Amino acid sequence: MSVDAPSPARRRGQAATSGRGTNENRLPIDLGVTFRDNRNRPVHSWYPYVEGFSAAYVEGVLAPYNGHNVAVYDPFGGSGTLQSTASWLGINSFYSEVNPFMRFVAEAKVNATLKAAQNKDVFRCAAKEFLDMLSEKELAHRGRSVDLSQYYSAFPGRDFFEEEHIRQLLAACDAARLIGSDYAWVRQLLLLACAANAVHSSNMTRRADLRRRRQNEYINRKVDVARFISDTVQAMLDDVEQVPFGAVASHYVSDDCRDLPSRYIDCFDIAITSPPYLNGTNYFRNTKIELWLLGFLSHESELPKFCREAITAGINNVSGNKALDHHFDVVEDVATKLDDVAPDRRIPKLVRHYFSDMYEVLTSVRSSLRLGGRFILDIGDSKFYGVHVPVDRILVELGKQVGFQLHQDVVIARRHSRDKTPLVQVELEFRKA
Repeated sequence: MSVDAPSPARRRGQAATSGRGTNENRLPIDLGVTFRDNRNRPVHSWYPYVEGFSAAYVEGVLAPYNGHNVAVYDPFGGSGTLQSTASWLGINSFYSEVNPFMRFVAEAKVNATLKAAQNKDVFRCAAKEFLDMLSEKELAHRGRSVDLSQYYSAFPGRDFFEEEHIRQLLAACDAARLIGSDYAWVRQLLLLACAANAVHSSNMTRRADLRRRRQNEYINRKVDVARFISDTVQAMLDDVEQVPFGAVASHYVSDDCRDLPSRYIDCFDIAITSPPYLNGTNYFRNTKIELWLLGFLSHESELPKFCREAITAGINNVSGNKALDHHFDVVEDVATKLDDVAPDRRIPKLVRHYFSDMYEVLTSVRSSLRLGGRFILDIGDSKFYGVHVPVDRILVELGKQVGFQLHQDVVIARRHSRDKTPLVQVELEFRKA
């Protein structure tokens, strides 16, 4: 179904153009497209995901489709921001996501939450039983009998947690599985409450990347696993009451958006995403604690397997055995400069493989869209060893090669590289003609 929708930038006051928007005081910089805008919003706040984009941004994109029978797709579903937002608007959503923990988060925030809203008495009863087990004294008692062998086996030599805290966290997970044994959706929500507080309860912190807390980040810090999880469960109880009557389910499509089942060809009216940035972030390492906690990972050494299945966006995704499937002159213009200056030989390889992979993403997303369908993505440029990588400009060229027409290209935020070089975050909108 075709909907004559204004571009997101135009809805924010920017005149639509076929080229790069220049702002000229018409477009506010940093429009709240990042996840931090979600921290106080129902459901979205349950699991903070720094790589995600904002629900308000997605609402603005989807607003013209409200009330229409359309299908929206996110090829990088992440923590479910698009899916949850679309659900509350009554819009059918579909997604791909290669990280199994993030799939779990998205399913819990959308489909398990929908079940809870439809079965409020069941959820209230289960949540109360869980909360009764989450007193600090009760959880400490249960934690004393927890077997830590799998934790020490998964992360040998790592002190990610104080022993009492990992015991309490695992005891809470055991209680969640027990209470949710009759209803998978109850189990999902209670386990999400545990996983959402795993890093918070640890000696680690997650900023751009997962790292150990610095000494000054321990000042006045008190870890209370029971209270952390209880607060999340209480937020869930409150937020479930706000789920609108017309909310709809979300649908998982595939792990890898480059490998869509044939039934999704010419299926979607619009695709919206924030793809992995070419910035070295390891999206699996960042969630390794949660991956292990929920049973998706048995040992830290398994992380490279996940990385190999994902878009080559970080150093840890670069494999010496992986062939380069697609070559582009516009990419070589940058990669050859990096060949000359980068002491880390993986960097130019990273750039080449990132765009080879993103070419396949663009091809796949275009095939999934109906004629006239829109593909909106926000992306930022990068810089390595003094060489600027104009990611957005290169993606525009690759989009044209796969048959997209560029409809909109607007700067939506200003950023900086590690050496303080100005970078931009750009909203691209393609159309399938």
